[in-house]
Amino acid sequence: MIESDYSIIANVPLKIAHISDLHNRDGRAAIESMTRRKPDVIAITGDIVLRRRVRGDRLIVEKEGNVLPFLSACANIAPTYMSLGNHEQMLCRDDIQRISRTGVKVLDNCWAEEEDFAIGGLTSAYVSKYRSLRKSGDGQRYPVRRPIVQPEMQEEGYAWLDEFVEVPKFKILLSHHPEYWSLKEPMLADRDIDLVLSGHAHGGQFRFFDQGVYAPGQGWWPKYTGGIHWGENGRIIISRGMANTAKMIPRLFNPTEIVYVHMYVE
Repeated sequence: MIESDYSIIANVPLKIAHISDLHNRDGRAAIESMTRRKPDVIAITGDIVLRRRVRGDRLIVEKEGNVLPFLSACANIAPTYMSLGNHEQMLCRDDIQRISRTGVKVLDNCWAEEEDFAIGGLTSAYVSKYRSLRKSGDGQRYPVRRPIVQPEMQEEGYAWLDEFVEVPKFKILLSHHPEYWSLKEPMLADRDIDLVLSGHAHGGQFRFFDQGVYAPGQGWWPKYTGGIHWGENGRIIISRGMANTAKMIPRLFNPTEIVYVHMYVE
């Protein structure tokens, strides 16, 4: 795992540790890094769980043994905020409540205001789609459904952003999907958001000459797989994540990553 550092000018001094795509892997390297580097805030941009086919009624976050210990350890280091990625689509209300009991603040299409900044979480369209299917379920905690493939974000899923952008503070948005920046709605680059943090692309899985090869939601030779990208109103920083996209496909020239964002007052 590598540590990547980015510095940006802001109106608030803040050090953010940005983590994405744990997929129920062993997160001890990230915990050791954050313990040593002491961030002010920890931001988790989704896919904390692996989410394979669910059998039985036991909570997903309890079945996946690395998830809750990792989140608890994060919350013991610094205030921790989490948005929901596509692998969180099957989590039920009880799963979310269990995560909250670790001390992590789950930002599910909402935001929190701190003294010097506001931080929001944009929930993946996969989550919203599965929730609509669950309503017509048969009473099971995890009703069996066909796999959801690349759902489009519906306006009701991001209408709250219109209020969020009006908050008169430095605005940070956790959005698992980097394609929401400028390739798909809600086109975050067009909104007055100072900093967007994303993951999902796993660095493009294979990297050649610092170019990712493939990313879900973007296809071959994707544009947004890591690093910092600037827009008219703000910027997006994308983590290459802490696990493989698929278990049997290796990452080539593409180490796992934890990101540190250093915000300085000019």
